[in-house]
Amino acid sequence: MRIRDIHPNLKLRLAMQFLGGLVTMAVIPFMAIYFAQKIGATQTGIILVLIVISGIIGGFIGGHISDKIGRRKIMIFAELGIMTTFFFIALCNSPWFDLPYITAAFFVLNMFAGGMFQPAAQAMIIDVTDSASRKLVFTVSYWLGNLATAIGGIIGAFLFKTYLFELFLGISGITLLSVLITIFFITETYTPEPATTETASSSNKMLQSYSTVLKDKLFMMYIIGAVFIFTLEQSLTNYVGIRLERDIPEQEATLLGFDFTLDGTRMLGFLRTENTLIVVFLSAVVLLLFKKWSDRWTLVTGMFIFTICFSAFAFTNNILFLFILGFVGTFGELMYVPIKQAMIGDLAPSNARSTYMAFYSLTFYGAMIIASLLIIVGEWVSPLMMGGILLILGISGTVMYHVIMKTLEAKGKVVQEVKASISS
Repeated sequence: MRIRDIHPNLKLRLAMQFLGGLVTMAVIPFMAIYFAQKIGATQTGIILVLIVISGIIGGFIGGHISDKIGRRKIMIFAELGIMTTFFFIALCNSPWFDLPYITAAFFVLNMFAGGMFQPAAQAMIIDVTDSASRKLVFTVSYWLGNLATAIGGIIGAFLFKTYLFELFLGISGITLLSVLITIFFITETYTPEPATTETASSSNKMLQSYSTVLKDKLFMMYIIGAVFIFTLEQSLTNYVGIRLERDIPEQEATLLGFDFTLDGTRMLGFLRTENTLIVVFLSAVVLLLFKKWSDRWTLVTGMFIFTICFSAFAFTNNILFLFILGFVGTFGELMYVPIKQAMIGDLAPSNARSTYMAFYSLTFYGAMIIASLLIIVGEWVSPLMMGGILLILGISGTVMYHVIMKTLEAKGKVVQEVKASISS
C-alpha cells in the first residue's frame, strides 16, 4: 500500500495531527516548569496527577460512547471541549490575567476531553484499514508526531516564557480548524448496531472482559514493564525539567555560529528536540544495524542503554554530557521500541484485542502519574538518589521484558513443533 492510497479521513487526520502536535509540543512539555514556578513543586505534582486521572476517566468514557454512537460525533464533541479549554487557558495567561490555579482546572477538563477523543480517533484508523495498511498508517503517524515534537520543542524553547498567551491562542486556532475539518470533511466510519440486550447485561460483559485481561499475568507484566520504562521518558519533562530550570543558570552559548542565551528551560527544549530528530532520521539506520541480532537481546540491550542514560539526566548538569546522554539514550530507545510494539500482537488474543489495547493505553497515564509523583519525591531526595530510583524502575522493566520475550520464544517453539508433527 502507498501513502496516496490511504483513506481520505486518515490523510486529513494525519495533517491535523502534525499541525496540532507542532503547536501543542511547544507548550505541554514545559507546563511542569510553569506550574512549579507559579505554585511550587509539591502542588505541581498533585495537579499533574489530577490531570492524568482526568484523562484516564475521559478515555474509558469516550471509548465506550464511541462504540455506542459512532466515532465522528464523539470526536467533534471532544475537540470542541479541547478548543474551549485551551482558549480559556490562554485568557488565564494573557496580559490581563495571571491565574495558575484556574489554568490547572482548565487543564484537568482539557485532558478529560483529550482522553475522550483518542479512543474514537484510534478506532477510526482501525475501521478504515486492514492489517497490511495499518502498519503504514501508524508508521506515518509516528514519524509525523516526532517531527512535530522536534519542531515544536525548538519553538517552545525560545517562545514559551515570553509568548505563552500567543502559543495557547495558536493551539485554540488549530483545534478550531480541526473541528471544522471533522464536521465538513470527515465521514463516519462506524455505524453501531441497535442494542439487543439490557444495559446491565452489557455492563457485566464489559467488566468480565476487563477482568479476563487482569488475569492474564504475562500481559499485565507487559503493562507494568511498559509503565516503568515510559516513566523514565516522562520524567524528562517533569522532575528533570524542573531540576534543569533550577540548576542550570542563564548563560551565553554558541551553536553553529549563532550566539544565544541558554537556561534550563531551553536546555529541556533542546534535549527533546534532539530525541525526536534522532528518531526521525536514524530509525531506519538502527533497524539495519541490528537486523541480525535476536529480538530478545536487541530489546534488552536497548532498554538497558536507555535506562542508564535517562537515569543520569536526574543528576547531570554538564551541557555536553547532557547532549551525549540524549543521543545514546535515544539510540537505545530506537533499538527496543519496534520490538516492544510488535509484542502486543503476540500477547493479545484476536477476539479481545480492543479490550487489551484499552489497557495498553493506560501505560501512558500510569507513567505520567508516577513521573508526577516523583516531582513530589524530588523535594525530599537528592538528584543522585532520584537517578537511583529511575535506574531501579528501568532495570525492573527491562527484566520483565526479558522474561516475557523468553516466554514468547518458548511458546513459538512449541507451536512450530506441533505444526511439524502435524505435517509429518
